[in-house]
Amino acid sequence: MYSIRLATHEDAQFLPAVEESAGQTFAGHPKFDWIAKGEVQPVENHVECIRKGLEWLVVDSHDQPVGFIMVEHLTGSLHIVELSVQQSAQGKSLGKRLITQVIDFAKSQQVSHVTLTTFRDIPWNAPYYQRLGFSIMAASQLTPELDAILQQEVDAGFQAADRCAMQLSVN
Repeated sequence: MYSIRLATHEDAQFLPAVEESAGQTFAGHPKFDWIAKGEVQPVENHVECIRKGLEWLVVDSHDQPVGFIMVEHLTGSLHIVELSVQQSAQGKSLGKRLITQVIDFAKSQQVSHVTLTTFRDIPWNAPYYQRLGFSIMAASQLTPELDAILQQEVDAGFQAADRCAMQLSVN
């Protein structure tokens, strides 16, 4: 049995391992295998997000984190910074439950959209989010903040053609 709750300061130390496990989904992918060996959000980023009340966990029956979602406020939107579910807990709709939590929070904050950036063609990325109601944003729809996030991703080694911004209206 899994449940969703706000992350606490004590949880932060466990979350990089969750993200590392989630990244293993990319192992063996012909183009994105490097992600399985890539860097994850440092504990400090989790601590800051938790301090702001902007990180939720999915925990197992022993209250151990098996997934998390980090968000930040952008102008007019709540932006998903990272969504990770450890590999052994994938395929159980836990990511969807975390996204639903964020959508509910966005509504309570009277935010008009939830946004994220992701890979266009990886089945568990943009196509997955589209099934949840997100749509790919055209370049003309990007806010300066989202444009800057995509540029930061390119600067970090991602190929611009592989990435996209997506949004979901929560009104």
